[in-house]
Amino acid sequence: MEKTEKPVFEPMPETPAEPASTASESAGQPAASLAEAKKNILVGLLWCVGGLAFSFISYYFTEAGGRYVIATGAILWGAWQAIMGLYVWLKIKHGAGEYAAFWRMLATAVCTALLIGYLTVLSTQLVDEGGELPLLDTEQTYDCTDLGLRIRIPAGYSALEESIEPETDSTYARYTMYVLDGEWEFNIDALQDVFDPEAKSIADLSDYCASRDSAYYDGGIIKASRPLVSNGTDMLYSEGRRTEYPGFVFTAYDLKQGQSLINVGISYPSKEYGKTSTLRRVEELLRGIELTQPEETAGTAE
Repeated sequence: MEKTEKPVFEPMPETPAEPASTASESAGQPAASLAEAKKNILVGLLWCVGGLAFSFISYYFTEAGGRYVIATGAILWGAWQAIMGLYVWLKIKHGAGEYAAFWRMLATAVCTALLIGYLTVLSTQLVDEGGELPLLDTEQTYDCTDLGLRIRIPAGYSALEESIEPETDSTYARYTMYVLDGEWEFNIDALQDVFDPEAKSIADLSDYCASRDSAYYDGGIIKASRPLVSNGTDMLYSEGRRTEYPGFVFTAYDLKQGQSLINVGISYPSKEYGKTSTLRRVEELLRGIELTQPEETAGTAE
């Protein structure tokens, strides 16, 4: 009977291979986190920049004295989301040894943060400027009895400021008034008893006004002096530009009260020139002008 010999060494049990699905899942985790970080950066920047843009647009298109919206929530939330996404992205890249990508993204992030910071400071300055120029929500009245002139100023402008320079041996008495809303300015510049009695109407002063306009509109005349009737009052009207203020259009409306010349000035941003809303606003200001005293008494007041 043959004897069966057992092998001296028994085979080692085979180690089970790691499932392929587990290995792929661990390799995909950084990629998924990286994609999520990129998404947070992009979405956060869109919220932040969109909030800033909305705030600027709201401020820019708000009528004088109106309300505008600062999208603080969108700006802060977007900035926080972008920062958290950036932190995760940098952490993954640094851990993977991709230092070039790490520093490149960090430099981009710093530049973007500086730009957003600048826009934020600029928007704060705009708000502060609005605070330094309080606009009244009530109508004002400028009443100059010496000239026989009354002007109703609608709501939405600053408190009117006026001054009087008395007559001297070499100068005529001068009366000035102005209001503004940050972009528009409405002013009066009047000289008392500057014309002799032979000047019967404002048309008789056309040569004087044309000569003045050629020097005043040193940036170019848009419309030369021409007759205009507003609210029953005869005027001479002209408009042009000044080199000192290239972004604005200036208009002059000249009235005659007795022997006094009253110049009404209205200036506004060039981007609003020719708009229907601009014409209506000018008409509203002109309708508020009223000659209150007989012409013969306007020049005798001290």
